[in-house]
Amino acid sequence: MIILMRYLVKKNSLSVIKSKLEQAYYKQDKTTLQQISDSTQAISANHLDNISLRHCFLMAQSTLYHLDFKLATMPVQTELKDYFFCIDHWQYYDLCLLFFVANMINVENMKPYINDIIDQYLQQDMSDTTSHMVAPVIIAILEAAIMQNKSAMTNKLLEKIDLVKFHDQDFEFQTYLLFWQGISEKNMKKIHDAYHITKCLHITHTLNIFNHILEYYHIKKHDLL
Repeated sequence: MIILMRYLVKKNSLSVIKSKLEQAYYKQDKTTLQQISDSTQAISANHLDNISLRHCFLMAQSTLYHLDFKLATMPVQTELKDYFFCIDHWQYYDLCLLFFVANMINVENMKPYINDIIDQYLQQDMSDTTSHMVAPVIIAILEAAIMQNKSAMTNKLLEKIDLVKFHDQDFEFQTYLLFWQGISEKNMKKIHDAYHITKCLHITHTLNIFNHILEYYHIKKHDLL
């Protein structure tokens, strides 16, 4: 694993690393995520001047934490907050990083970034590749707000989503949005609809995530069928 990660990092294969983390998360594969986390940590420890390597490790660590709904230590949260604070123009790399680490940061600290990202998106001041990452990032932050019981911020985010017409509001985006609205509102019909559509279309990776969340909230799957 460490040899593979060395190769990917050397080639600056952000999209490949992103894909590997997502696949492991969809499968709830802690073993693979731990291996990726350990490998990237070892590599970054030997290249302290390379922030991208450090970020690869934090992305892997956060994905592992995501399975247990854990927050990062305060020094790590501060490190990420300081990095995001210095961004003037959001790029694909920055949005990928935020997408992966949002779940382990106190969501209250992300308020300024949300406004900046949406403003730049609305001004069409992003490349197509970058703009396509905005909706997934917003969903990731919405999830973090709900999981951290930040009701005021959750409501604000839902208002922003209603006002912004994302051009990549595809099926996956709408399904996740419906599911998280249901969780936030304790609306079993919305949860049922999102779950039922996903099950009928055999979208296994989304179903795995939904099952994980339902287990956390002690919602029985047979109540949704």
